[in-house]
Amino acid sequence: MSYAKPVRCGENIEAILISVEATPKKSVRRRSAELGVSQSSVHPILRHDLKMKPYHISVHQGLTPENALQRRTMCAWFLRQDQMSGEQFQTLNDLKSLVERLIRAVTPEQCEDTIQHFLLRMRRCVQRDGGHIEQLL
Repeated sequence: MSYAKPVRCGENIEAILISVEATPKKSVRRRSAELGVSQSSVHPILRHDLKMKPYHISVHQGLTPENALQRRTMCAWFLRQDQMSGEQFQTLNDLKSLVERLIRAVTPEQCEDTIQHFLLRMRRCVQRDGGHIEQLL
C-alpha cells in the first residue's frame, strides 16, 4: 500500500519559503501553480508554518513639504466655501458683495503661495515635456 506524501511536509514548506523570499508579491494562486502544490495547501503553510499573514499593499499619496502649499490653498478654498454656504442671496448684488469681501480677505501670503505653486507646476510641466503633472503635486 502506498501512502501519499503529507502536503505540509518540510520539502513543500521550504519550497514555499524560498518562493516567497524570491517574489514576495506573487499571488497564492500563481505560487501554487508554479510549485505544484494546491492553493488549499499553500494557505496553511503560509499562515501556520511560516507565520505569514495575507495582505494587500495599499498605496497612499505621500505628504511632502511641496504638498503643504497645495493643502493650505485647498483649506482656504474650503473655508471660503463654508463661509458662502448657508447664505441666501436675494440679488445678484448680494452675491457680488460677498465675492468682493472674500477677495479682499485674501492675504498677501496667500497670493505669494499661489504664485509659488503656479511656478512649481510650470517647472514640473517643463520637466515632463508638457505631460501630465497632477500625480506629481
